[in-house]
This record gives sequence, structure tokens and C-alpha cells, in this order.
Amino acid sequence: MPARAPRVLGVDEFAFRKGRTYGTLLVDVENSLPIDVLPDRETATLAAWLRTHPGAEIVCRDRATSFTRAVQ
Repeated sequence: MPARAPRVLGVDEFAFRKGRTYGTLLVDVENSLPIDVLPDRETATLAAWLRTHPGAEIVCRDRATSFTRAVQ
């Protein structure tokens, strides 16, 4: 995993177990490479990841409000 976030970061949720357990997938959009999997889809988890991996200039995400708050 890179020490810095990619310039264009893709963020989306997925189901480890549909209807029960969800995670967050982080993707380097410019290189089409997955870079990390977070254990949940909580605002605090993504915000912490972004703080420890600076550098994302553009964040592509769905309309999940938890992702919006994390990026802000």
C-alpha cells in the first residue's frame, strides 16, 4: 500500500456479507488498481485513512453521506 493516496481516489462500499457486513474499497482511478480495503463504511474510518495517506486531489464516490463527511 502506498504511503500517499493516489491523486484520483475512488471510494465505494461493498458487501463482505450481503445485508450484514460492509466494507469500503479504495481504488487508484488513474491506474485502475485497488489500493486498500477498509473494514467498514464508517465516516471515521475513511477520514482516518485520508489523514494518514494525504495526496488525494479528486475523490470519486457514490452518494453515501458517510463518504461525503469523511472527505470534507
